[in-house]
Amino acid sequence: TTTTTTTTTRASALDEADTVVVVGANGKTGAACVEYLRANTACGTIVAGTRQGTYAKGDASDGRVRATTVNVAEASAAELANAFRGAKAVIFAASQSQSGGDAAKVDRDGVISCAKACLRADVERFVIVSSGAVSKPASPVYIFLNLFGGIMRNKILGEDAVRALYFDRPGRAYTVVRPGGLTEDPARGVSAVELNQGDTTSGRISRNDVAAICVESITREDAANATFECYYRDSAKPLGEVGLSNMMKSTSADGEVTQTGKERRGDSWDALFAGLIADAPGAKQQGEGFTL
Repeated sequence: TTTTTTTTTRASALDEADTVVVVGANGKTGAACVEYLRANTACGTIVAGTRQGTYAKGDASDGRVRATTVNVAEASAAELANAFRGAKAVIFAASQSQSGGDAAKVDRDGVISCAKACLRADVERFVIVSSGAVSKPASPVYIFLNLFGGIMRNKILGEDAVRALYFDRPGRAYTVVRPGGLTEDPARGVSAVELNQGDTTSGRISRNDVAAICVESITREDAANATFECYYRDSAKPLGEVGLSNMMKSTSADGEVTQTGKERRGDSWDALFAGLIADAPGAKQQGEGFTL
């Protein structure tokens, strides 16, 4: 059954002593993470990690935001650790691009290098923006998206490597966020979102709400070493139908989609994350099926 929890809304627990690094900050989702941190948290230092070492979005007068060079396709884990040292969390929002490197260099090896760097630099939480359907090679969504440079295969290989690296690492945790189809729409807020686990259901969601989920997951223990899908509850569809549904911008009412029993809803961030199930320690999640 769907679990909807009601609690008193609480602002992000990040405070002035905290530093958060956003990798891929010049990308759309990465920039949304930086701007959410700026507008909705008391985070003292927000580091925009970009290939160029510059960040020109948002309020340039906000002294909390500084840019640094983070090129995950080329930097070693040791170099990345130097960039991450002192951070409470690192959000990995980078992905393949023509100028930034292919999926193997960014979505697989880049994630792995950043995970190693986080562990070396004693970063408490490593948050990864991945993709819904990434563990289901036979799903239409995976098959279609994987045509673009094998991005889905490299994302799941990166995810699974992180799970192995974080095996038996007390005090250090990762969180894997698997968004549905990304939109450029304004944020709808926590009450519109549904989280799920098992990678069988997806939908649509704004990059702005994905950014909020990434940031808010940092201080939630329920999200530690957990992997979950996120989408708007009124866009939920099984993986076999979600591609067409997203293209048509279809909506769904409660009861139309078979429930997994792992749906999470809430009117606050604490409530939304409550009850998430941690991954089996070190276990791979790559599903069976042919993949490019």
